[in-house]
Amino acid sequence: MANATADRDAKRQDGKLRAGKMAAVRIFKGVLCSVNNAGYVTNGSDSATDTAFAGVSYEAKDNSAGAAGDQSIRLEKTGEYEFNYSGVLTQADIGKVVYVLDNTTVGLTGVSVNHVACGTITEMVSAAKARVRIDGYAR
Repeated sequence: MANATADRDAKRQDGKLRAGKMAAVRIFKGVLCSVNNAGYVTNGSDSATDTAFAGVSYEAKDNSAGAAGDQSIRLEKTGEYEFNYSGVLTQADIGKVVYVLDNTTVGLTGVSVNHVACGTITEMVSAAKARVRIDGYAR
């Protein structure tokens, strides 16, 4: 590829809401989603096959009867969301990075095996609920 020699349209997209091709799964609205090792969006989990955090599902989609890639799902890539917290959340945990444990639960690195980071804690809602900012973590 050569360097540009004139102005060009870089086809900017907002990036706050993006679609991703789904694995053959059902994904509910408002859950943590991951990208699996085949490149498809799936329910978030602490699985060795989940390679990156994809975002929070903007909608519900059921592709469980289809093949991987048959449907796409829209994902939120920015914002703050409330999720279950594994362990006992304290005020001292504010600002710490959390990892996907399942599609509704986050935790610190000590409880995560595969370490798919999904955001930072911004608020202690309760000892079992954390508000998490996902900006910069969703792929």
